[in-house]
Amino acid sequence: MSGRTVTLAGFMGSGKSTVGRILSMRLKWPLKDTDALIVEHEGAPIAKIFAEKGEPYFRDLERRVILSTPEEGERVLAVGGGGFNEETIPYLKRLGPTIHLDLTFAEVLRRVGQDPRRPLARDPDLFALFIRRKHWYALAHHRVWVEGLSVDEAVDAILRLI
Repeated sequence: MSGRTVTLAGFMGSGKSTVGRILSMRLKWPLKDTDALIVEHEGAPIAKIFAEKGEPYFRDLERRVILSTPEEGERVLAVGGGGFNEETIPYLKRLGPTIHLDLTFAEVLRRVGQDPRRPLARDPDLFALFIRRKHWYALAHHRVWVEGLSVDEAVDAILRLI
């Protein structure tokens, strides 16, 4: 497993950041979370970026953060729910294994509800967005059904795949 990136993708609430944190500790690799990198770069929470600069600005930033990930080195990369798309997937797949953390829409609602830190959680078309993104997530190398798993069980499943 030397010299590669393990990318975690999935819809909001799928556990990318949480699973990524534990996976990185178990592998002894650094964790890069694109949402955290964007917050650091902008000096503002994601909800504020959305409110003040709009989603297109955020998506462009997200794309640039992902595509500027160095090709060498071992790391776990947690990409935001919209960051795994037609433009970034070929690049991310070249870096190493991509893992889709999958769950039902009902579980997404249970986990994120109306979380004010998640601007899209309040979108009345959230289910349509969930379905549209499934198309992109299906292109990941591997899929882990995380619903009903503890974080450690999800990490164990990923370790068996990589």
